[in-house]
Amino acid sequence: MNLRVVAVAPPGLPEGRSGRHTLKSADPASLFNACRVAAWRADEGVAAWGESNWAVPRQQRRELLLLMHSLQEDLPEFEALLERERPNLLLLGAMTMCLPGAAACAARAKEILGDEVCVVLGGRHASETIYERDGMVTHDVSSPCRLMAERYLPPVFDIVVSGEGEHLIAEIGEQVAELVRRGVPAAALRGKAHELADASGTWVMSSYENGLINDIVGQGGPFDRDLLPPPARRFGVRTAFDVFDGRPTGHVFSDTGNGCVFDCDFCSERKSVTGGLLQFGTAAERLMHQLQAVVDVVEEDFPGLGASAFVEDSTLLGGSPQQIRRLAGLLAEKDLDIRFGGQFTIDQILRRTKDIRKLAEVGFDYVFIGVETLDPAIIGGMSKDLRLSAGRWMNRTERAIAALADVGVRTGTAVLFGLGEGQKHRLTLLQELAQLRERYGSPVPISLNWATQHPLRNGDAGYRYHEWSIPPGEWIDVFADFGEASVIYPLRGVDRPVMSEVREVYAAFQELFANA
Repeated sequence: MNLRVVAVAPPGLPEGRSGRHTLKSADPASLFNACRVAAWRADEGVAAWGESNWAVPRQQRRELLLLMHSLQEDLPEFEALLERERPNLLLLGAMTMCLPGAAACAARAKEILGDEVCVVLGGRHASETIYERDGMVTHDVSSPCRLMAERYLPPVFDIVVSGEGEHLIAEIGEQVAELVRRGVPAAALRGKAHELADASGTWVMSSYENGLINDIVGQGGPFDRDLLPPPARRFGVRTAFDVFDGRPTGHVFSDTGNGCVFDCDFCSERKSVTGGLLQFGTAAERLMHQLQAVVDVVEEDFPGLGASAFVEDSTLLGGSPQQIRRLAGLLAEKDLDIRFGGQFTIDQILRRTKDIRKLAEVGFDYVFIGVETLDPAIIGGMSKDLRLSAGRWMNRTERAIAALADVGVRTGTAVLFGLGEGQKHRLTLLQELAQLRERYGSPVPISLNWATQHPLRNGDAGYRYHEWSIPPGEWIDVFADFGEASVIYPLRGVDRPVMSEVREVYAAFQELFANA
């Protein structure tokens, strides 16, 4: 077996566990997406992947992917996986807050396997810090390759991939297998990256060796997004979100792009960073294909439980009325037994209520919204705040929740603090959300988050992100029930969180939502 692969979503914390209010999935959805073409090749018996340790049923393949939360708690499982599989290709997919965890995992893999393993880092952080602009590849101050070159990180990543990796990862595996077949250490791929230039997709592949950063820009061009395999078929479904009453929950996408149709300054999925919509005309068909895959997989693996899904688009089908109607029509034709949810903005809900009603008739019964503030003007405005003349932001939020409740759709919300608002503003926002729950039974759940500055392809915050965003010790406990949060990487121009204020916010949250 010339190709042995392990894929890992590294931890975002040095220690500690998630609190009971954090919204965490058991499935690393982004990693599934990145690896789905490779997994398809394994299933179809194509070349080296067809003879690899991934050429097994999806339940066994899923054991080769690891989702880590805390380095201290999850490192033993990671080490055991390395010892058992002895991979020659280790794939790491990291958000920015997980970069220290990715470096720690890569270092441990090198200690155990040396250059017999090729360590490849991809994910959102790499894509935000390495990019082509005006014909030149730019490495921001927190580019993993630049951090290795400047000795902020040890040289533990052999390859760093920025951009669309679905086809590139599959080709990297083929190259690693060829090196191993010839008796060459897998890490030698660093010097042969140019041989992968024709892999499809928009990507940059970088490496650091002998004091130099080397970049290869993909020449393969765009791929047909309609042909991307559904992740559920390749990796199965292990999560069951409470809002779907115990039904196994698949993560699904319309694959219309890498981010959001809006451009809010604080958001890591903003359009100016992630790009616009792609192949939008067949978005509903792609999403339908993935929903069908979840239903099929759940019926095969958990017969009788029924399926559910959450659409991970930043806003479901970009909020397009045409695509929403098309999806509703496709679901009505198929009569799938599925319950599903997704994300909309407040103004999209108010403008698309009739279309959402149509979706509700075919299984759509949950919407997740972001409520960042009482008044967008306090934080300098939001791109998604489109209807300033239609009333105060919180009044529109109430109208949206009421409209959803009227068509039988429940609501959950992510609350984002740390945008420059005052403490009184934070406490008042929680009180208003509690009043909405009393009136409409929603939002449930409420997920707390504290805003974190992401690289966003401009690097002018000066953060290198090589240190844990939440340092070990007391802050770990303070932020245990928050989703994303950071102590040392606040938004530009915003002060770091104050522990006493965070404690007060969380105490108010517990008091107001004791039965959440």
